[in-house]
Amino acid sequence: MIPKKELLDIPITCLPFEEQIMLMVRWAKLRTSKVVCLANVHMLMEAYWNPTFAHVLHQADLVTPDGKPLVLMLRRLGIKHQNQVAGMDVFLNLCDLAEQTGIKVYFLGSTGAILKKITDKLNREYPILQVVGTRAIAKVSIEDILLYQDQDLIEEINQSGAGIVFVCLGCPKQEIWMSRYRGSIPGVMIGVGAVFSMYAGINPRAPYWVQQVGLEWLYRLLQEPRRLWRRYGSTIPPFLYLALKELARPYKKRLSQARWGFSERNMIVDVDSLNFSSEKLGEILIRQEIITKEELKLALLQQMTKPTLKLGQILVRLRLLSLSQLKFYLRNQNIRFGDLLVEKKILNRRSLKNILALCNNSEKKIGEIVVEQSIVSEDQLKELLIEHYTRKKGLFLAENIADVDLSTWVKDVIAS
Repeated sequence: MIPKKELLDIPITCLPFEEQIMLMVRWAKLRTSKVVCLANVHMLMEAYWNPTFAHVLHQADLVTPDGKPLVLMLRRLGIKHQNQVAGMDVFLNLCDLAEQTGIKVYFLGSTGAILKKITDKLNREYPILQVVGTRAIAKVSIEDILLYQDQDLIEEINQSGAGIVFVCLGCPKQEIWMSRYRGSIPGVMIGVGAVFSMYAGINPRAPYWVQQVGLEWLYRLLQEPRRLWRRYGSTIPPFLYLALKELARPYKKRLSQARWGFSERNMIVDVDSLNFSSEKLGEILIRQEIITKEELKLALLQQMTKPTLKLGQILVRLRLLSLSQLKFYLRNQNIRFGDLLVEKKILNRRSLKNILALCNNSEKKIGEIVVEQSIVSEDQLKELLIEHYTRKKGLFLAENIADVDLSTWVKDVIAS
């Protein structure tokens, strides 16, 4: 299950940047038809005013917190570990990982001149990235998107073998387009908006310090005042009003219902029966559908001839996964419960050290102590323990996990 939290009635994915990228890469390798929307203030207000567009976002597989204000809202609502999942960062990381793992990419939208600049730059910066196609679509109406499907385009993308399709038509057109073609195009479709022109060097991205203080919108406004002043003037004031209204809800209700973003789960699970030992790396990668059983056998055969190499090294050399993916899954495989609490920003390193000292001086576990000190509730502790379990077993964010009855799922996992 992918944790989400509603902002202005739109479900925003509550996962750190790296985990969202890993999900996209996994889907891309499998060539699964998915829709990824990079949400900012403008997108949320468009959805607030347009129920049809809101439905599009509700149906998307990921709605990332692209805009800094959304990240700040999520943190105020208790999701302390959330960071920004910005369009340019998504674009660059996916190009890097696609190059390492052999995933093919396709570029749709914008103009022929911009696409030419993008591909030229990609050839310099990512020389072995497989760009298998581009298609310029400068102007298209929402009505045309809803009425017609371009069968030639569908066939072209499908035959290209693209696992990632970057879409640049502007909001809300690109999100509606992706929703319309979902199921027809076997790849991860990602609406990247202004990223094409940024990467092409036409409208450079704001300096890092400007991004950090949350003023990237102002930098863009100064670049394109004629195009953006109406948008910002019509969306920022009502968003601030609605955001403050949402944040002003009673704290107790917000904490109990929204903090963890897992309110839909059925938590009938005997946590004490779970085995928290680490799983083998190969089994984890198979469960995450990163590699197949046949690919694992091939890697193990190579390891027999080169026993000095670790399994992970062989898989990276075979381009079955990237070094970043390997580090990510190894870290989850060996994650300790205390480290998970720090990652979630429930504890800092100093607090964890003090709690570990209490554990050494008594027979109590970390979980018991954080509940006794009212750092988390018993229900929240159960959520965290289940996440700890699923990470170590290679089941975190796996799509075969049933949302309805987690106890049945746990029995199935133990039986398998």
